[in-house]
Amino acid sequence: MKTCVVVFGREPIAGGGKSRLAVGIGAEAAARIYDALLEHTLETATGSGARVVLSLAETPSGSWARKLGVATEIQRGNDLGDRMDDAFARRFTEGERRVVVVGSDCPWFTTAHVAKASAKLGGADAVLGPASDGGYWLVAQRPPGLAMFSRIPWSSPDTLDRTRKRISALGGTWFELEELVDIDTLEDLELVLDHPRTPEQLR
Repeated sequence: MKTCVVVFGREPIAGGGKSRLAVGIGAEAAARIYDALLEHTLETATGSGARVVLSLAETPSGSWARKLGVATEIQRGNDLGDRMDDAFARRFTEGERRVVVVGSDCPWFTTAHVAKASAKLGGADAVLGPASDGGYWLVAQRPPGLAMFSRIPWSSPDTLDRTRKRISALGGTWFELEELVDIDTLEDLELVLDHPRTPEQLR
């Protein structure tokens, strides 16, 4: 069944994000790393054969957006949970039956993850990709979707665990992919730089 991948991201400009990474390597270098991460994520999502939508935290500059080659939209909502709820709702309204939302800072994200998440939605209400910091780098749902992001503490070591409990409380089922690393800090970056799984554009 056809899948839609929604990539959550932002325009890679100095001071525009990755503040914890910037503390360790500077704002310009952090923006370059994020640019490579976003490029990798979009290439992977496109290479999976899925329809791809880049969901941006802020309105980008026109020249940057035009060269991306994928559909873009601006996120809506007060927090990350609201914005993911909205992204899923938009896709379900468009008729999508398998929707994968992925962050743009996971260097080990592959097309196989998209395929597996989509396949597992055949029997589960949701799929989670656990991150080593206690959050998740991927979340996938099928319609009508679950109210699974309500009262979740974001950017917390408890984010994943609270989401599991929320899905369970709703009577939903979920499947978990492998645990991967998000690049948020200098320590994260150092961990992945020399790893054989890390794409060349990040080395």
